[in-house]
Amino acid sequence: MAYKVSGPCPDDWSLAQKLILRGCEPLPRRRCFSKSVPKVGLYPFPTSLWKPVGDKNVTWSGLGCKSFECLNNKKLSRDCVGCFDLVNGYENQRFVKARGKNDFLIDDVLALGGGGIRIGFDIGGGSGTFAARMAERNVTVISNTLNIDAPFSEFIAARGLFALFLSLDHRFPFYDNVFDLVHASSGLDIGGKPEKLEFLMFDIDRILRAGGLFWLDNFYCANEEKKRELTRLIERFGYKKLKWVAGEKADAAGSGKLEVYLSAVLQKPVRV
Repeated sequence: MAYKVSGPCPDDWSLAQKLILRGCEPLPRRRCFSKSVPKVGLYPFPTSLWKPVGDKNVTWSGLGCKSFECLNNKKLSRDCVGCFDLVNGYENQRFVKARGKNDFLIDDVLALGGGGIRIGFDIGGGSGTFAARMAERNVTVISNTLNIDAPFSEFIAARGLFALFLSLDHRFPFYDNVFDLVHASSGLDIGGKPEKLEFLMFDIDRILRAGGLFWLDNFYCANEEKKRELTRLIERFGYKKLKWVAGEKADAAGSGKLEVYLSAVLQKPVRV
């Protein structure tokens, strides 16, 4: 990652991301000028929440796809199938229209918070749709994401939302007990390693205030043992189960295969 001081930075963000994913975090500061992409056609907030983002408003270097049309034809993850298409498909219906019993509606979850949900944190925020729905309800949400196979961070920012470029191996850069709500899905499971999930759960617990809500949204359970392990881990924290649904649904890729998912809304207890 060599560079010339006061010169242009090398186009090596993909290398930087690989270092982050291997635990080299935070990366050191550099004294060079990063490449600037002209942001043409950005919309004012809140119109920006649901307007398509132009291909020229993001950086495609280091990525296989060079357009959002290409990305929308790929399954990037269990939580991102066509997630960059804000006009067609399911993305503009997420959190307001359920497709199955595991899909909780955002207004129902907010009602469980008794009107005290003001700031939230979305782990593995995808294209920012959860934060967008919350913004419509005057709730500020920070979306944690990396640019794995797609320009997630720039896309979220183009929607007028806050993207935090951070791996889940890193301690969250927030003070204790500050968030009213933490939302997470299958991205919570870091490489399927139980010890990493345990450390991550303790860090989630640290930043969530007493009485705050932890929304586990369609967490993929590869088998019954995985579901039991996750259940035992959650029960160690003594959270109140406001909602708890484990059920099968078809694979998002459309193969017809049934998979088991767990969704829950849990309330953090007061600890003295």
